Amino acid sequence: MTKTLRGILLLSILLIFINCPPSSGGSGGEGILALLGGGSGNQASDTPPAKLQVLYNNISQESGVTIDMGSEIINTTAGKQMVITLKNTGSQTLSLTGGTEIISLEGTDASLFTVTQPTKTTLAKDETTSSTITFRPTSTGSKQARVKINSSDAAIASFLINLTGAGGPAAPRIAVSTGTTNVSANGSFSFGTEVAETPGSPVTFTVRNTGSATAVLDAPVVESSNSNFVVSSSTAGASLAKDGTFTFNVTFSPLTAGSKSATITINYQIAGTPTTFLFTANGTATPKPVPTIAISHNSVSYTSGGTMPTFGIVWPTLNSSARTITIQNNGTATMTGLVVSEHSGDSGDFSTSSLSTGSTTLAAGASATFTVTFTPQSAGPKSMILRITSTNGNNGTASQADVTVQGTGKTGADVSVSWTASNETAVNAADGGYKVCYSKTNNFNPADVNGTTIFCDTVANTGGTTPSSRVVTVNSFGTWYFKVFSFGKFNTTGGAPSSQSSVVVPST
Repeated sequence: MTKTLRGILLLSILLIFINCPPSSGGSGGEGILALLGGGSGNQASDTPPAKLQVLYNNISQESGVTIDMGSEIINTTAGKQMVITLKNTGSQTLSLTGGTEIISLEGTDASLFTVTQPTKTTLAKDETTSSTITFRPTSTGSKQARVKINSSDAAIASFLINLTGAGGPAAPRIAVSTGTTNVSANGSFSFGTEVAETPGSPVTFTVRNTGSATAVLDAPVVESSNSNFVVSSSTAGASLAKDGTFTFNVTFSPLTAGSKSATITINYQIAGTPTTFLFTANGTATPKPVPTIAISHNSVSYTSGGTMPTFGIVWPTLNSSARTITIQNNGTATMTGLVVSEHSGDSGDFSTSSLSTGSTTLAAGASATFTVTFTPQSAGPKSMILRITSTNGNNGTASQADVTVQGTGKTGADVSVSWTASNETAVNAADGGYKVCYSKTNNFNPADVNGTTIFCDTVANTGGTTPSSRVVTVNSFGTWYFKVFSFGKFNTTGGAPSSQSSVVVPST
C-alpha cells in the first residue's frame, strides 16, 4: 500500500513539473524531461530525416501518379523520352536502394519501356539526380507499365509511377540538329550577330529520319523564306530511309542592318501527304563599316564639289598665298584609292601639293590636307577643276568631287604721272602736246621707244587746253622710271625731256 501511494505521488510531482514552464535561469525542467526521455528540450523539426521527391516537368509527383507518354511511332530507333528528377527534401542523407536496379520496370508492356539508372546512390539534403525513361512501342495500340523507385524514405520505400502510351503506325519523322544542338520543330535557331552586306560563315544542319518508315522528300527539300539566310550545299536525295541523314548549310548574309529572321522549311511526305518541318532562323545585323569622305576649305563643305572663292588678281609668274583643303574620313572603315588630280582647265596656272599623309588610304576618323596655289603664267582670268576621287568614300562606293579654283592674271598697274605744263616748250602750238615715256631701265632714252621695254604715251593738246597729267598702265611690278617731254606740230621730235622720276609698283 505504501509503495503504491509513493508511486502516485512521484508521478504527480513529475506531471506538475512538466506542465510548468521552465524558469529563465534554471534547467530543472529540462532535467525532469530528460528523466522521461524528452531529449534536450528544443522543439522537434518538421523536416523528415530523409524524404524522396520525384519531379516531372519540374512538378512534384505523388506516388501512384499516372504519366501518359502519348503516341509514338512503332519500331523507331530513338523512341520517345521523358526525364524524371529525384530529390532529397529531408534533413539527412537519402539512400537509393535496390542494387543495380534502383529504378525498375514492371507490368504488361514493361519491355517496351527502358529506364536509365541514377548516377548517384545517395543524396544529401536538397541534392538531385535524374533518370530518363524511353518508350519504344513495337506494335500499335495502348501500352502500359509501372516504374518503381526504391529508397530509404521511411514513409514510402517504393515510389510508383504508372506509365501509359500508345503505339502509332510506322511513319517517317524528321529531326534537325547542328553540332550537339537539337533544333525543335517550330522552334528557332540563333545565328548571332553579323555585319550587314557581309556573308557570314555557313552553319551545317543535319536532318535525320528518326521515324520507322522512309520519308519521301519533296523539292525543294530545304528552302529559306528570304535572302538574308541562304540555303546551300544540300546533300538530300529523293528519299530518306529510317535513321538516314543528309546535311545542308545556312549562311546568314544580312542585306541591311537590324534584326532579321527567316523560316527554314524541310519538305517531305507522310503517307503521301505533304508535310513540313519548320524552324525560324534569327540573327542581328550590325551596320557595315564604311568610309565616308568629307571635303572642306575654311569650314565650308565641298564634299559634293563646288567653286572656291577666287584667288583674286595676281601678277603673272608670282604665287598667291596657298589655300588648304582638308579631306576627312568620317566613316568607320579605311578609305582607299584617294587621289587628287588637276582634272581640266588652266592647270599650268595653278599648283597642287601632294596629300599630307603621303598615302592613298585614310583610316577611319583620320584626315589629310593638300594646298592649292595660283601661279598665273599670263594675264587674264584663269580656272581649273580639281577632281578628288576615292574607291569607297561614298559610304563604301566610289566617290568623286569636282572643285573649281579660279583667279586672274594681272594685266597691269595704273600709275598717275603729272607735270607742270608751263615748263615745257611749244605746248600751245596747234596739234602739239606731251609724251609720257616710261621704262624699267634706269636713265632710259625716250628716243629708243620700242613698245617692249620702253613705252611712250601721247597726251595731245586738244581744244587749246594744255594737259598736265596722265594715267599710264605698266605691265609688271617693280621700279618704273618716267620722263615727260613736249612736242609741237612742227617740232615733232619734241623738246628736252624732263628730269627722270620713279615709282615702285608693288607685287601685291
